[in-house]
Amino acid sequence: MDSLKILTTLTVAFWFPSGCYTSSEGSWCYMEPQCGPRTWISLGHCNGKRQSPINIIQRDASHNPSLGPVNLVGYDNRKKLLEIKNTGKTVDVSLEDGLHLAGFGLPARYTAKSFHLHWGDGATRPGSEHQIDGKQYSMELHIVHTKNNLSISNAVKDSKGIAVLAFFIEESEKAKSKTEEAWELFAKNLKKISKKDEDVLLDGSFSLLDLMGSNDFTRYYRYAGSLTTPGCDEAVIWTIFADPIPVPPKVVRKFASELSSTESSKGPQLINNFRPIQKIGDRKVEASDALKSAATIFVFAPTVFILFLSIATFLPVFSV
Repeated sequence: MDSLKILTTLTVAFWFPSGCYTSSEGSWCYMEPQCGPRTWISLGHCNGKRQSPINIIQRDASHNPSLGPVNLVGYDNRKKLLEIKNTGKTVDVSLEDGLHLAGFGLPARYTAKSFHLHWGDGATRPGSEHQIDGKQYSMELHIVHTKNNLSISNAVKDSKGIAVLAFFIEESEKAKSKTEEAWELFAKNLKKISKKDEDVLLDGSFSLLDLMGSNDFTRYYRYAGSLTTPGCDEAVIWTIFADPIPVPPKVVRKFASELSSTESSKGPQLINNFRPIQKIGDRKVEASDALKSAATIFVFAPTVFILFLSIATFLPVFSV
């Protein structure tokens, strides 16, 4: 047995104060070398060829004119957000049935099961999992859906069993009032779940749509990938929205300062809970119709302007 396998066995069998836990669900971590992302290759499908997250290169994305706006049902219902929990790895919000996702490029209707977030270390380090042209945002919101309302355990057996909507979150003083209010209400719950396994019922004061703000649901990237935590099942259709959600800086700071990764309030802070970028390999990233059209206009506008100047320069030569 090589040293990596021995190390993985030990992380399952023993508890590490650094943030690794005795259960198989908790035998991995983000920050410590003995259980961090470099060791995940021995867990589940984490050494596969369709892994997430990735760095999306805009110029390499393939335009798909059939990718129109996503269709969201029930996202404005504030009663559907049930409970918020500190899992020791993230903040997870469970959802009641009734939130549905459909649209171009999706093979079925998907039902939202939960949402969670990834973040860095406040203002000092961004923590989104995906990147665009190498840019990492403050945080990332993942809304997890399953195909035809399957359980997660069954959905991971289907290569298209899970659909995740991903939104970049960027700290900004320009957050719009309604979105700002929703995120501040959300963040007020964090001190109630400061320790691992603590949870609290939500009071219906905000909806998922409130948190998503005025995002343009026609502008997104789509690719086939995996869950970003062990066992990294390669069963996810990813929809990555191009426009970040602006939130107040104090909200970003709360995620990095008010949560512990252990059952002790004095335990390590829950920070930098994002997986490093994975190789894209031979996969293609598709750009939605609205997004790619806008990008094309932006890219070619300078060329058109130069051509116009050239023509204008030579016109006097041919004038009568």
